[in-house]
Amino acid sequence: MAKKVGGPEQLLVEELQDLFDAEKQLVRALPKMAKAANDEELTNALRQHLEVTKGQVQRLEQVFQSMDMRPRSRPCKGMQGIVEEGQQVISEEREEGIQDSAICGGARKVEHYEMVSYESARSLAQQMGMRQAAQLLDETLREEIQTDKQLAQISKRLVKGTSSGRRTESASRETSRSGGRQSSGRASGRSSSRESGGRSASGRSSGRTRLSGRPLTDHEEIRRWAEERNARPSCVKRTGGRGDTGMIRLNFPGYTGEESLQDISWDDWFGKFDEKNLALMVQDSTATGERSNFNKLVSRQTAQQRPRTRAAG
Repeated sequence: MAKKVGGPEQLLVEELQDLFDAEKQLVRALPKMAKAANDEELTNALRQHLEVTKGQVQRLEQVFQSMDMRPRSRPCKGMQGIVEEGQQVISEEREEGIQDSAICGGARKVEHYEMVSYESARSLAQQMGMRQAAQLLDETLREEIQTDKQLAQISKRLVKGTSSGRRTESASRETSRSGGRQSSGRASGRSSSRESGGRSASGRSSGRTRLSGRPLTDHEEIRRWAEERNARPSCVKRTGGRGDTGMIRLNFPGYTGEESLQDISWDDWFGKFDEKNLALMVQDSTATGERSNFNKLVSRQTAQQRPRTRAAG
């Protein structure tokens, strides 16, 4: 015979105790996920969500207080399973783009679990007339929904970048076998054209593990390369704060992603560039001799480890 449990209030208390434990598990897990991620935007999103999660723990304490209860947690086995699965993903060796996609997918599983849990707890609080508790829970639910939307956009880009990278590598192998231009080490013209007109033109990470081009760290050389292509120094909107520039990019007017960028000065751009110890991987021209806008910001350590290819042109 099934064991009888309490009514709606007891169910709400158990939901809150589960959530309290789940959020504390995430405070421990998110730094590991952010450290394991290679994509800058994904890393930044996970770090931002860590700070949001810390606030959500405090908000749950307020919910308990509004119910005249001391904050207590009970083991949340659902979140424990998701976190353990995420740890397994981190421990496995994959290509950068695929690894980031897996980490992003794991983070979205967390968000969906929390969204359902908070929605359930909010509905119970509303039914019992606990207005303050319901409002607090609704505030957190909205944050979870917003985070999931952000991660969904990142995931879409990562998957697209990984697929594009595989097609480019396949085309490169085919061209090399046929004795085409790419046997000289130049990048695929078809790929470069797509990147010049797509997201990679703004400097976003495409999630590839192989990157043709040359690394630039000299300020004047970077500025000259950018200005020859009418590119402007910029940052991604809403990624910085007071006194913090946020994630830097090069803005190529007329290309996809321009609406998410904000122009900044070269001084601010190079300030963040040096602070993060970055290098700008660039390609001067495509295999067909056209000017290429391809660029990607990577760590200087990564740039030094990558095999350098002869610049096209």
